[in-house]
Amino acid sequence: MRTLLLTALILIALPFAAMAESTISCHCFQDRTYDHTDKSAADPFFLATAQNSLIAAIYGADKRDLVKARMSGISDIWLWILHDLTVRSGKQPGEISDLYATHGNWPAVIDTLNLTPQQLDEPYRNKATNPELLADHIFDLQLIRYFRVDPADLAVWRDRGMNRKELILALLLDGDPVETYNKILSKMATWGELLAAKELADGKAIARALTAITTGESG
Repeated sequence: MRTLLLTALILIALPFAAMAESTISCHCFQDRTYDHTDKSAADPFFLATAQNSLIAAIYGADKRDLVKARMSGISDIWLWILHDLTVRSGKQPGEISDLYATHGNWPAVIDTLNLTPQQLDEPYRNKATNPELLADHIFDLQLIRYFRVDPADLAVWRDRGMNRKELILALLLDGDPVETYNKILSKMATWGELLAAKELADGKAIARALTAITTGESG
């Protein structure tokens, strides 16, 4: 049943997700653990798995389904919005996807869901016309909730050019996210190198750490 649901979601979402993301990556990786002989080889995997793991931890989604969806070309923008609206509305992902297939845009989906201001505030609704901005808004709300970051700091990090995946890893590593990002940009360090120093050198370790944060078990 879960496989059938995933297939249906992909068939519904793919045409729209492809429009939302002009370049589709394979989202499959040969290097999945840190290798000190090639310190940056697994960095693309670490960035991708961190985002998938955070979505799974926050929304209770099956990470395998998220990976399959990304491999099928569905954008991370789509996944953030889909799963957030699923939780807010109490509906199933397939129902939200069906609504999007019918209306073709998120504002119409939100109007159809008829959510209260308590369920969905005005800033959320206003950003629905731009999926990228809406996904960032959803993401920022989760960082504020689970990582207890200051919105002003988030603005600074975004102005520096950090994307969602990079912010997840930077916050997971502790310390100053901008300082961490500067090390990456200047090639003074790689994501894998920094993660290995924190004993987070593979996908399972990253997933465990993010689950601990979202469940309040990280101490």
